[in-house]
Amino acid sequence: MNEHLLARNVSVYYGQNKALHEVSLNFEPRRVTALIGPSGCGKSTFLRCLNRMNDLVPGARVEGEILLDGQDVNRPDTDVDSFRCRVGMALPKPHPIPTTLSQNGA
Repeated sequence: MNEHLLARNVSVYYGQNKALHEVSLNFEPRRVTALIGPSGCGKSTFLRCLNRMNDLVPGARVEGEILLDGQDVNRPDTDVDSFRCRVGMALPKPHPIPTTLSQNGA
């Protein structure tokens, strides 16, 4: 597969607190991309947007566009389980998804 991931003007809110401010990033197909920066600058928050992990955070809201092959991944009709199988990420600390192994796509 030659999938293309694009984030445009992505902002993240936790309640009324805006934690991420209009981030845009183009992920080239078949390339490894690393996000680096100081602790607390929003790297993990941004990564959680890319595979809809913020859906599991109470009070979290994501604005902007995240497109995988031109399709908005935040659409209500997106099959989140199937999508997560296509977009992987590695965080510095383990973050298991609070669901069953079956629901995690294992």
